[in-house]
Amino acid sequence: MVNTSTCSSAGRLRWCGQCLGVDVELPCDLSAPNGDKVNMCRPAEVVWAVSGVDVELPCDLSAPKGVPAEVVWAVPGVDVELPCDLSAPKGDKVNMVLWFRDATGIPLYSLDARGRALSDAIHWANTDEQGKRCHFVIKSSDPRHRSALKITKVVHSDEGVFRCRVDFFNSPTRNFRVNLTMIEPPTTPQIMDIEGNEVMAVAGPYLEGYDMHLSCHVSGGRPRPVVSWWHEGQLVDDVSESLSNSYIINRLFVSTVVRSLKGTYFECRAHSIPSAPPVSRKVAVDVYLKPIKVKIVSPPEMLSAGKSKQVMCESTGSFPPARISWWLDGETIRNAAITTGSSENSTTSTLTLRPDAGDDGKELVCRAENPKFHGTIIEDRRYIRVAYPPVVSISLGSSVGASMLREGDSVTLNCDARAFPEAERITWYHGTVKLPREEGGRVLELRKLSRASSGDYVCVAANSEGATRSPPIYLAVQYAPVCRPGSENVVVGALRHETVLARCEVLADPGGDTLRFSWTYSKAKDVLPVPATRISSHGHVSLLNYTPVVESDFGTLACWASNPVGRQLKPCLVHIMHAKSPDPPRDCGVHNSSAGRLEVVCTAGSDGGLPQHFVLEVRETDRPSDQAQPGARIAPLYRDLGSVPRFLLHSLEPGAEYQLLIYAKNAMGVSEPPVLIQGVRVSISMERLTGKGANGELATIAADYMPDLLVTGLLVGAAVILVCVLLVAIVTVLSCRSKPDSGQQFRLNNMSYPGPGEHLRREKRRSRVSVQDEGGGD
Repeated sequence: MVNTSTCSSAGRLRWCGQCLGVDVELPCDLSAPNGDKVNMCRPAEVVWAVSGVDVELPCDLSAPKGVPAEVVWAVPGVDVELPCDLSAPKGDKVNMVLWFRDATGIPLYSLDARGRALSDAIHWANTDEQGKRCHFVIKSSDPRHRSALKITKVVHSDEGVFRCRVDFFNSPTRNFRVNLTMIEPPTTPQIMDIEGNEVMAVAGPYLEGYDMHLSCHVSGGRPRPVVSWWHEGQLVDDVSESLSNSYIINRLFVSTVVRSLKGTYFECRAHSIPSAPPVSRKVAVDVYLKPIKVKIVSPPEMLSAGKSKQVMCESTGSFPPARISWWLDGETIRNAAITTGSSENSTTSTLTLRPDAGDDGKELVCRAENPKFHGTIIEDRRYIRVAYPPVVSISLGSSVGASMLREGDSVTLNCDARAFPEAERITWYHGTVKLPREEGGRVLELRKLSRASSGDYVCVAANSEGATRSPPIYLAVQYAPVCRPGSENVVVGALRHETVLARCEVLADPGGDTLRFSWTYSKAKDVLPVPATRISSHGHVSLLNYTPVVESDFGTLACWASNPVGRQLKPCLVHIMHAKSPDPPRDCGVHNSSAGRLEVVCTAGSDGGLPQHFVLEVRETDRPSDQAQPGARIAPLYRDLGSVPRFLLHSLEPGAEYQLLIYAKNAMGVSEPPVLIQGVRVSISMERLTGKGANGELATIAADYMPDLLVTGLLVGAAVILVCVLLVAIVTVLSCRSKPDSGQQFRLNNMSYPGPGEHLRREKRRSRVSVQDEGGGD
């Protein structure tokens, strides 16, 4: 069978079949989209097939010729959209969308809308690296809102020609070509000054009233960039010149630099396309400004010679801040104090003027000038009037320097007073203490200096114009070491075989590394030195670890210090004694008030060589007949503890009668006997109750207190004597049994020190002081 086909003008395909003898017309839609026309009507290609045999259906994937490519610029690393028009002819719809790259026959991306709405189409992307970054975005069918293939984070390898093929159900296939081109940004603009030097951050400085030249140089870039100048966000110049295809210059010229340009920014921008961010360089403008005004703002007043008077001058408008200089009768005044105000173009200068008698009537000038801008001097002038009080100074009459004096030396101070009229009175001060000297005495003689003589000395001279103090002169008197107050006599309680720390602290000048310490041990009539290896010293402090072993080791340690001035005259004493319970407080006084507050003040007794604290117990006595007998205990209502024997109690009931018990306590026990005060009442009037009156007897205490206290004292005294006898016996027995190993200890006349690497055993460890509420008076 021979088939022939033609396309009629009616848009139908005529098929002539000789075998059948009948002509057949197949419909063909030749309507073209708006603005387009039919180029060719291609008949369908017939492919014959044999049943049961494979067949191939050809498909022409060649791109249509002559379709213009739309250029899309992309910035590396930024998402880009390749447009594709999906608007279908009237009565038709999209069947498939295929995206191809360059001449590749395999689609990069496809959209299958056969048998479904476009919004429900099946998306398929190539599995290569580029395909994974592609996604087709379906937008409105409005041609002005074309759909697009979105490629995320484009790279240079994405550059090329892409083709979008749109197949419709009835209408002819459309093809769109998109040329994806990567932008090549230009180089960062270089800003040059008129001399060809590159400006990095700050342009200038320029002089106020003069011109300014800047040029912006840009090279490279695709497409060709536009170079423009901006000032504070406003376009000022977009006219540039091209020296070559890849080099562009924009020259900025400002004919007159005004004050308002200072601190503002000029920016050079280079951008290839509006959608791409511009490459820019910004520089600040620095301008040197002229001073606008200068004025001596202090009111005109009479000045006194030799007395400081502050005169202030202010200049505004200059940058950098004006340099202010002071002139007196045509000569520069030196050492003027200058301070800069908070404003960057404002300067204030304070002149501390100390004129003399010859300055009366001279002209004082304040001159302001920009140090970076010559020819900008402005001045303010004023005539001054001067009075003349003394000008005073102190000179050292001795050849020895003020810092080289030693204890016992003598020195002479001279008061030099220059005044008109002459000084009438001369007064000397040591620190703030006025020295008793005859009026008018210009010479101060200090004999046999001591360490109390150190300090500042001032001479004050006065005449009818006033009094003037001289600058102080400091005398430093070096002295031999002395004990620091409070460390002259220290008592340390210890147990046998217990190592205690003896501490010695001195005052000395010079001190520090110049101090040398030594210790001695006094027992009976013997004074023995302590080996230096047992002594550790740090600055003004010396420490000694001491371990009493036998009874004779309890005694007195003496600490001596020396420096280049001499040796300590009186040593610091550390008394090593048996640790014992403290002595009772003494001279207890009681104050009560109608407000219900009770204050008890005592004097501390001996602490027994150990830290002690004090206890006050308050007990209530219901009736006079129920007062406690000696040995009886009444449960305390209150118990107050303190490091000093001073107590303040409250909430006592008026009309009730109370009993007070005061005692001291340390690690060895409680003081005996306790101080007992009975018959204490809270009354309206203030009363003072004391443990002992002026005649040594208890005063203002209930009458039955005396016999109770006497009996209690006798019983407690007998108990103390018995305990002491027992302790002496025990110590004697232990001393006889004690046999210290001489190979492990160093002993000096019954004074024992631990040997190297060994610690002596203690017969008894000192327990920590623990204060607890014993309750019930126990």
